[in-house]
Amino acid sequence: MWAQYLGVFEGGAGGNFLQSRVPRDHRHAFKCFPGFVTASSLTPWPTPAFRQGKETMNSDKAIVVRTYVSEAAASIAASCLESEGIEAHIQKDDCGGAYPALQMSGGVRLLVKAEDLEDAEKILDEMEAEDSEKVEPQEEPDDRKKTGSSPLLLLGLFLLGLAIGYFLSPEVRLRSNYTGVEKADRNKAGVVGAIYHYVDGQLARAEEDRNYDGKPDAWHKFVAEAISTVTYDDNFDGQPDRWATYKDAFDYVERVDTDFDGKPDATIYYVNGLRKRVDWHPRDAAIIERREIHEHGVLKEALVDTDLDGIFDLKITYDRYERPIEKTKVWIPN
Repeated sequence: MWAQYLGVFEGGAGGNFLQSRVPRDHRHAFKCFPGFVTASSLTPWPTPAFRQGKETMNSDKAIVVRTYVSEAAASIAASCLESEGIEAHIQKDDCGGAYPALQMSGGVRLLVKAEDLEDAEKILDEMEAEDSEKVEPQEEPDDRKKTGSSPLLLLGLFLLGLAIGYFLSPEVRLRSNYTGVEKADRNKAGVVGAIYHYVDGQLARAEEDRNYDGKPDAWHKFVAEAISTVTYDDNFDGQPDRWATYKDAFDYVERVDTDFDGKPDATIYYVNGLRKRVDWHPRDAAIIERREIHEHGVLKEALVDTDLDGIFDLKITYDRYERPIEKTKVWIPN
């Protein structure tokens, strides 16, 4: 039935037609209905008068009766007024709808004629009062009132949880004065992969079994729970072949035994976690045969002592793919 009334909202005269055509017992359905907004509420003036016998509203004679934060809210109010025979206009500064966000700052103004101001305010007051009555605060259930207002119950639950955590959680126990050994199955395969040694609640050293053969192959030492030194067995023969000394977690020095004879052959310097320099001195020799300089972890140049006299006499420059691009003769003591 409502479809036969939709077309009458496209023109200003449609308001008069609506008042005469809609059955009196159905007119309340259009009151304040957001989907039915007359053209006069959406277009700038001048617009045809809603009621016959009254002159068209003029911008100089219009008075702001309400200011809303959105066009939708203003349109609902305008529909209420026009359903009571009061002509209303919407005025907004949003660049013709191109920037709706401007409605929030400037507001959307609802305007009526000066002669209709008193009636319009009364109608809008009644509408707003009806809306506020629809929102009624709900009382909290009795069980929520009883439990939510008991600080002693909350305190008891907190203390109970703290006690359970203290006795059952190893992490909590280790923060106290705990001294002992903790074993960890890191791959969840039933094999111990790490053993942690604690002294007075602080981690002192740790042993790792990286290949899970039941034998440790990495030994960590800590000072004030900060890593200090690490020794590695990289070929898993039971003998250490890499030694790291830490300044902090990202700045450290490694000495590497590349031929696994028990003597370091290279010293690697790390800065900010990236390789900065590598000195090659096979079998822990005093003379550095080759020095590699890295930039951002990538090889940039190398200095070579070709005759092993303690003087670098060859410089090799590398591109960003670590390919040699230039060789020059130099004389740089190492």
